[in-house]
Amino acid sequence: MKKISIIIPVYNVEKYIEECITSLLSQSYHNYEIIIVNDDTQDASIDKIRYLIDCNSNIKLVEKENGGLSSARNFGLKYATGEFISFVDSDDFIDKDFLKLMISAIGDADICSCGYKEVNEEGQFIRQRNNVFFATDDLFGKAIECINIIPNAWGKVYRKELFNDIKYPEGMLFEDYAVLYQLSYGKKIVFQDNALYNYRIRSGSIMRDFNNNIIDHKFIILNEIYNFLNKNKIYHKYKNNYSNAYIYHGVFVTSCIIINQTYDLSLLLKMLSKVNTEVFTLNNIMFSKSIPKSIKLYLLILKYLPSIAISLKRIQNKIKS
Repeated sequence: MKKISIIIPVYNVEKYIEECITSLLSQSYHNYEIIIVNDDTQDASIDKIRYLIDCNSNIKLVEKENGGLSSARNFGLKYATGEFISFVDSDDFIDKDFLKLMISAIGDADICSCGYKEVNEEGQFIRQRNNVFFATDDLFGKAIECINIIPNAWGKVYRKELFNDIKYPEGMLFEDYAVLYQLSYGKKIVFQDNALYNYRIRSGSIMRDFNNNIIDHKFIILNEIYNFLNKNKIYHKYKNNYSNAYIYHGVFVTSCIIINQTYDLSLLLKMLSKVNTEVFTLNNIMFSKSIPKSIKLYLLILKYLPSIAISLKRIQNKIKS
């Protein structure tokens, strides 16, 4: 029976951590270890699960100075003894057959991914998401784009050796997106056809709370993708995927966060000043097969009339509320 190491970074999640750990201890697959990484939590998270740690020999508690999600994941990897790795965020939880079905599906592949269910802060079901990223032949191209999916570390099982040379970027936002394309390059990936992971939608996420690093970090990651493609001499093959990623993540997503949270034209113009105009072109917008038509219209307005884009978003948000 193959051993799986489950890594859980913990920081200020006392409201959710017990449900998370309990879901792991209830698994129908039994050859696994739980590595809880205390990232210097400032609340009672560890105290709330101390009884579970003391009563279960397959739980390891490791502690470190606060360094963020990427730092905690990388730290947890050092203690993993399993052949496979899975990451679970400490405010989420998994179905009881998650490990059993994932390890059954992975076979000789490098990564197995499943769908997920979105739940609210109380853990109540909102909607189911099937990870369409893996329903395509062009896996690496879609990993670069990550359009209409969450480029999540969770909801997957990985062969441990994938992380021998790849680490999560510490001190960066969007760390999952920064790593997914690297993990996917030249690898065999399979999909488990069930939604086995429960992803909690919470207030206080970077998509809801503006952070000035959002602008810089997005473009740093996109530049790293560009360098990766050139280093491996595959930029020409994936040029369109890169353009789609650049326009969608660098321009569309970043601008939406800025507008939705600040309505600040100066911040929007700052972001647009960083945009590579050789990529953010009329042709790349209009002829993209990945960017939805409704987003294309917004991008055209943003490109030529950014102040109008803010006004339209403000109206749209008022209608939604």
